[in-house]
Amino acid sequence: MTDTHDPVEAVRHFTRFYTGRINVLGDRLLESDFSLPEARVIFELGHCDGMSARDLADMLGLDPGYLSRLLNGLKRRGIVTRSVSEADRRRHVLALTDDGRSALDGLQEKSRSEVSAVLEPLGQEARRDLVSTLRKAENLLGGESAAGKPVPVIRPHRVGELSWALARQAMLYEQEYGWDGGFELTLLKIGREFLESYNPDDDCLWIAEVDGLVAGSAAVVRDGAETARLRIVYVEPDARGLGLGHKLVGACLDFARSRGYRDMVLSTYSVLSAARRVYQAAGFSLYAEEDEQVYGQSLTAQHWRRDLA
Repeated sequence: MTDTHDPVEAVRHFTRFYTGRINVLGDRLLESDFSLPEARVIFELGHCDGMSARDLADMLGLDPGYLSRLLNGLKRRGIVTRSVSEADRRRHVLALTDDGRSALDGLQEKSRSEVSAVLEPLGQEARRDLVSTLRKAENLLGGESAAGKPVPVIRPHRVGELSWALARQAMLYEQEYGWDGGFELTLLKIGREFLESYNPDDDCLWIAEVDGLVAGSAAVVRDGAETARLRIVYVEPDARGLGLGHKLVGACLDFARSRGYRDMVLSTYSVLSAARRVYQAAGFSLYAEEDEQVYGQSLTAQHWRRDLA
């Protein structure tokens, strides 16, 4: 009999139980045409644009030679492409093709259906307990990376968190860039528009959480019949260096695609160099800019766009 009081045996017992429930032990994941490693590559490329093979190997902890064979197989099948980065011609980046995007959508739909079936017998209180327990387990087991950094969680917002994110962004931009109260007024208008027009089929606000605390945000709102707008993007100073900006923008792009948007736009200022690097890595292109006297500063407003079709 397994001694579930022994931490090692308890983890092994749960692993056997859960992998059996969600059926990940077969040659093909979720009755698809892909193995588990292939599916994981597809998932990461679908959520983090502008990644090189080296970036992907580091993220997944895979041997570069093994990953190279995986990628070659996916390229032969028309799932993945490799091209020169527009931002840095010395760098080659990976991306999903249209067939790759379709494969990702199929895998995610099947995965959600399978997990939903596992959760079906649970009531709301039991589901809340499960989510809390899973977060605690993730923090305990993976809360510290090899570099000693906590693992963030990207999740939908809860009541009150929009106001918190707006207030923090106003305070940080005053401290870091000297922007005056006019910026806070702009943020309050954006927040009011979000709440008054919020439709979960069109809009979302993603929250980055680290150690149970809000560490950043990013929102998607409708900006036209087929256009989404990226807004309310910020990351707490203590959480910078964890890739939160990339993760938040990736979650917004994924949401926008799932809702059928054809493109995404955003407006920012040239002085926000770290944010610009995130947008460039996510595939956005600058299409217009103009000088403005705003927030007590002389700033260059920039407008960016990314095709989602």
